[in-house]
Amino acid sequence: MASASSSPKKKRRGGIGHFFAVFFKTVGTLLLIGILTGSILACFAATYIKTVILPDSHMDLTAYDTKLSSTIYYTDKNTGQPVVLQTLHGSENRIWVTYDQLPQHLIDAVVAIEDKRFWTHNGVDWKRTAYGVLSMLTGRDIQGGSTITQQLIKNVTHENDVTVKRKIQEIFRALDVESNYDKKQILEYYLNYIFLGGAKCYGVSTAANYYFSKDVSDLDLAESAVLISITNNPSIYNPFLYPENNQKRASLVLSEMLKQGKISQREYDAAKARVSDVSSMLVRGENNIQTGEIYPWYVEQVISDVIQDLSETYNLSREAATDRLYYGGLSIYCNLDPDIQAIVDSVYSTQESMPLVSDAGQKLQSAIAIVDPEGKIVALAGALGEKTGNRVYNIARDAHRQPGSSIKMISTYAPALEMGLISPYSVFDDSPVQEVGGKAWPSNAYLRYYGRMTVFDAVEESANTVAARVLQLVTPEASSNFLRERFGISDNSLILLGDKNDLGLSQLALGGLTKGVSPLEMAAAYSAFPRNGVYLSPKSYSTVLDSDDKVILDHSNEVPVNAVKDTTAWYVNTMLKNVVTGARGTGREAALSNMTVAGKTGSTNSNNDKWFVGYTPYYTAAVWTGYDTPERIRTNGGYNPAVRLWAKVMGQIHEGLENKDFNGPSATPVSCNYCMDSGLLPTSACSMDPRGSRVATGYFFPEDKPGESCDLHKVVEFCISSAVTDADGEEVGSLYHRAGEFCPRQDIAGTDITATVRTFSLLDYHRERINGAKAAQDERYLLENWGSYGPCTVHTGPIVVPPAEYDPTLFDINNEATWPTTEQWPGFDPLDPATWPNAVPEPPSPSPSAGEVTPTPEPSPGDVTTTPPIPTPSSAPSPTPPPVVDTPPPAPTPTPPPVNPPPTETPQEIVEPPPEAE
Repeated sequence: MASASSSPKKKRRGGIGHFFAVFFKTVGTLLLIGILTGSILACFAATYIKTVILPDSHMDLTAYDTKLSSTIYYTDKNTGQPVVLQTLHGSENRIWVTYDQLPQHLIDAVVAIEDKRFWTHNGVDWKRTAYGVLSMLTGRDIQGGSTITQQLIKNVTHENDVTVKRKIQEIFRALDVESNYDKKQILEYYLNYIFLGGAKCYGVSTAANYYFSKDVSDLDLAESAVLISITNNPSIYNPFLYPENNQKRASLVLSEMLKQGKISQREYDAAKARVSDVSSMLVRGENNIQTGEIYPWYVEQVISDVIQDLSETYNLSREAATDRLYYGGLSIYCNLDPDIQAIVDSVYSTQESMPLVSDAGQKLQSAIAIVDPEGKIVALAGALGEKTGNRVYNIARDAHRQPGSSIKMISTYAPALEMGLISPYSVFDDSPVQEVGGKAWPSNAYLRYYGRMTVFDAVEESANTVAARVLQLVTPEASSNFLRERFGISDNSLILLGDKNDLGLSQLALGGLTKGVSPLEMAAAYSAFPRNGVYLSPKSYSTVLDSDDKVILDHSNEVPVNAVKDTTAWYVNTMLKNVVTGARGTGREAALSNMTVAGKTGSTNSNNDKWFVGYTPYYTAAVWTGYDTPERIRTNGGYNPAVRLWAKVMGQIHEGLENKDFNGPSATPVSCNYCMDSGLLPTSACSMDPRGSRVATGYFFPEDKPGESCDLHKVVEFCISSAVTDADGEEVGSLYHRAGEFCPRQDIAGTDITATVRTFSLLDYHRERINGAKAAQDERYLLENWGSYGPCTVHTGPIVVPPAEYDPTLFDINNEATWPTTEQWPGFDPLDPATWPNAVPEPPSPSPSAGEVTPTPEPSPGDVTTTPPIPTPSSAPSPTPPPVVDTPPPAPTPTPPPVNPPPTETPQEIVEPPPEAE
């Protein structure tokens, strides 16, 4: 019984023990998982903080010092010494005050309302931070945890994005600032940096003057409360605009000061009474923003470049970089050439330099950028006409306008040369490439198609068709890579993604970019060619020093980009010089009497944009012209205003400079003959073209010389007596009908019949036709077309040899050899002295009786009819009239037969007529 009664108790004790065992095991497992998970997360967090947060956590507040003006210098070319170009004044209204100039109640007011534990924490208020984290976890805004130190960091960096990363970054930066600066320094920076609304009031000194017309050191308690109330949100606590809002906030400031023991009850009551009517406290002061000076275009280029480089180099927001530029006491050494800039200004400061007006009444606009061989921007102008403001739209730097044909060299021809796909003497077809929207595409600015054309000539005349065909070889993808990676065209100019991207023939071969390029980009890109193919980014300054003369930005160590080989650059220079000097070059007006010039024109559809990018051995300049709102540019005679403006500026710049050619390549080009229609080595047939010899001489580098012979020219026979005519009966160039069987192939002695058959060569080339396209000018010289003209229309029957002219003085009745034939002397009868040549002054004319017809045997094809000798007197029959030999009438022109190989030349037979009737 006892054992039986004890069994349930053991079970109960065993059950409870099992429960606790399972419980602790589960808890232990969860705890272990939690520890392991926490360790892993801690490792990830530590790695993240070490690699992402800490490298960017150091804060040097002196970099944001706003007490000093910055200065831009240029270098005097004669002395090599820096000369002040411009002292910069920021657009912010800020006057720096030291901590000792701040009234104590102003300091107490800002600490009381913004960060009551400021004097005791190490830059981070962990209680407020914990509240901020809780807000994040519960779905509320991440806010409420920033100390004055953290707010200072936001103010100087202008980083206000609400993210976990920024908050973590801000915490570590605050800890860094607190470890390097004391509390008074931090408050001094904070109160000089905060924005207090009004007329761009930055800092308490400017705000004190603006709202109360007082020096900040003279503010009383109530005024300090009103001023500090603004910083929470200047847009809604501005006392001039929203006095009620400011009154509530100022009352809260005073209440916090009272709670924290910063003021007595009596001071609180007196100040509270005053802030109850904020409007009565305000006395608007003067606006001290500096607005009078207008910066030149070049100075604004330097400002933009330094701000961008500070931002990228030091990971600053644009606002923070701007503050450092204007107020950081920087010394900026720019690349300006004052003499060249003065020439640019003399042309670009007046609209009268190119006084064109659009149909809608807009004045023509233009911009120019000039770069030297070292990549220095030596001068520029951001618009045509007087500059009337600061930080205005700078076309030279900011504009994105379609470059038209000026892009061809850097997007198409130079890449193709570099890739070994072409030489300057490669031949392509100047004819439509494809049909677009039911029309032949592309057309050319010269309103026709030439047909077979070398790259050299295509560049001279800016043939759109050839550029498109060359780009097909290069591919748009490779072209865009060249532009971006080798010629410095930015991603802001090229669109590579989306439905409307720039990876197309029209965009890259013809310059119809979706957005466009800037003149500065184009000048820098083209400057690679006179630099033997080396690209250098355009630089408006060389170095920037901080207020301690420490170099903070330096362009002297830029790594150059080998855009193309020096041999490619030589090819390009040779072709672009021909654009200026060639008989049909589009840039002829850019020629300078005293200097070697190369360049490329460009124009867009409807002539809304006109470009010229040209260079000499000394400088490269890009000029854009157009209207602010795109409109057609109309000029008398169709000249390019960009070319004329380029020449106006560059002509003056190069006065007095020694003329020289571009630097030569490392390899030596060699001369080589080539066929202008195939680009291959010429054969004898290439010299037999109806247009004249198609053999020309070009200069190649050895690896680019043609290795195969022309197989395009095929030899055919023409009859030069039968010219091809157009619908108006006018002869078509030097083109003739195919020689027929009756065309004389040799001279006939004793007659005026000469050979009219000539051997020429035509192009054995098939051209794809596109409906509606104009015929290319060489169309008539294609073998497949020439056959349609048919055979000779002059020699349609056997050749009739006319009698030789007879000399009567040679007549001797006793010498039969001197007697004339009846054709030479009709009616001659040796038995009748009256018919002898020396008996009458003129030979009588035969007069057959009316209706009389003398039959003539049918001659064989190609036969020549002649007259036999007169028989001797002893056997001479009675004279009878000679037979009349009629020339067969011309046969109708047959349907053009297919083109056959040239007929083999055979000797012509002489067909004797039958003897005269006795």
